[in-house]
Amino acid sequence: MVIFREFGNKTLEASNKPRMADMNAFKRWLTLVEIRTIHQQQTSIKQVKVARSHEYVITVIVSYPIETIQRIIHRFQQHRVIQTIFIVYSDENTAHHLPSIIDNLHIFQTQESMFELLEKRIEQVEEQNLSGGLFTTFNSKEKSLKDVQKDFAIFVWTHVFKVLLMSMPRGSLQAKYDMLRECRAYYRNDVVQLAQIDEFERKYQSKDAIRWYTKPGFLFYIVNRALPSQDVWVLYTCRYFIVDLCCCLEEVSSLQSFASVRLYREAKLNRDELEQLQVGSLVSTNAFFSCSSDRNVADMFIGIDLISDIWSTHNRNAWQQFVLFIIDVNCKTSMNIVVADVSNESELPDENEMIFNFGSTFIINKISFDNNKGIWLIQMSSSLDHIRINDQYEKYIHTRLQHTNPTILFGHSLANISCDYVQSMNYFHRLLRILPIDDVERPNIYYNLGRIYRFIEKFEKSLECFRCAQLLIRLLLPERMFDYCRILSRTGIVYSYLEDSERALKVLRQALVLHKKSFPVNHTEIPFHLNRLGYAYFKAKQYNHGFDSA
Repeated sequence: MVIFREFGNKTLEASNKPRMADMNAFKRWLTLVEIRTIHQQQTSIKQVKVARSHEYVITVIVSYPIETIQRIIHRFQQHRVIQTIFIVYSDENTAHHLPSIIDNLHIFQTQESMFELLEKRIEQVEEQNLSGGLFTTFNSKEKSLKDVQKDFAIFVWTHVFKVLLMSMPRGSLQAKYDMLRECRAYYRNDVVQLAQIDEFERKYQSKDAIRWYTKPGFLFYIVNRALPSQDVWVLYTCRYFIVDLCCCLEEVSSLQSFASVRLYREAKLNRDELEQLQVGSLVSTNAFFSCSSDRNVADMFIGIDLISDIWSTHNRNAWQQFVLFIIDVNCKTSMNIVVADVSNESELPDENEMIFNFGSTFIINKISFDNNKGIWLIQMSSSLDHIRINDQYEKYIHTRLQHTNPTILFGHSLANISCDYVQSMNYFHRLLRILPIDDVERPNIYYNLGRIYRFIEKFEKSLECFRCAQLLIRLLLPERMFDYCRILSRTGIVYSYLEDSERALKVLRQALVLHKKSFPVNHTEIPFHLNRLGYAYFKAKQYNHGFDSA
């Protein structure tokens, strides 16, 4: 969560800061939010524009003239990342001149009343972060073709991401350093979590991943925020622990002997997320999915009285709804599913906890509302429908891994499969900043950036990246001839888009000649070279040559 405090000619007074009786609660409150104090309107707009899409941004506006406040509200309403606007004013007439129909606008006369609601909102968002965003939904019957493609890309990307992670070196000290550095930055104001991070650095071993994950603390929160957020760099940063946990869960799951099991998982979902869950839908978990084989444990977490079997404060019309997932797993028919009984390794063995690997897929069989308990019951079972699709992509990824470093293919697949060019671009730019200047993968980073810039039609920038890739890859010839030909070929395509047919044809012919000299005539890349050359002839209106290259 990010809080923008935007001040006019006053600031928050010391006497008006939140009076919380529990100082530990106040310290924890500070660890949950990032506070940015801004005194210039232009700066605040810039900050909003660079805020990440998954961030929950609250803007607090204090002591501006009414005209300025109206202007700020109008500009902020154009940005969806702004979830709530708090206004503290001293003039009693201010409220009469502000829009009253905006749901996320709250107006206060005192800073004390503002702090009260702010604290409640932070608690609500924190609770929602830990329980919301459980699933990616794939429902081909009810959604339009465009929506299906969007969900399908995320659906497949989750599996591809896991395959790529498992292909990366396990136990890398650099990966451990990267993760702990990010964790310390995130918990910089929390001495308890910082102490646990220090303990992890000293004592952690890969075989203990399950115990560390089930232990209340920084790892559980960091991992379960990173996975649902789909923030690629955070996911990459957490690879050190995520890979270990995946391996441990697979190992424990393979040693278990039960044929079938019924599991329970409680959750609090927003109505819009609940409405996406429909009978017949395939759902894929966005994180490691913790359940219990004991229904009483799930009921207790929801808040149901185990004696009366009633939750008295339910409200079916509320924005947030309580849900109990009932999951049936048949290990004989769903041999590929990874679910591990971790109660023997858990810090809380009485919870009878079992954990599904992230990306596990289920089909929804029944949805009903229990009027007595005031909760939704969603019955699911493990699904085989996704296996054929995932297997095809897994074979493709393993084939590509024979020629491409998994760290590079990670960002490449993000652009190719999920079409998230911004995240892919940011990922490769960060790699450029952190990798050594003589790292052998730098040419491939520039190559992938060139592709992304071509996709978003920034052709000059694309050429610049391809030129950098060419200069670096020439130093590694002849061993990297495949990469060199590929870079030349993509450069020629950009020239075609720029209507520079002469250069396009020259570069594409050069790429094809080099490839034929260096590789077998039946090499899989030859058809792609011919296709690009044919397109260049078409753009140059040399149609006869285009047919010859087909």
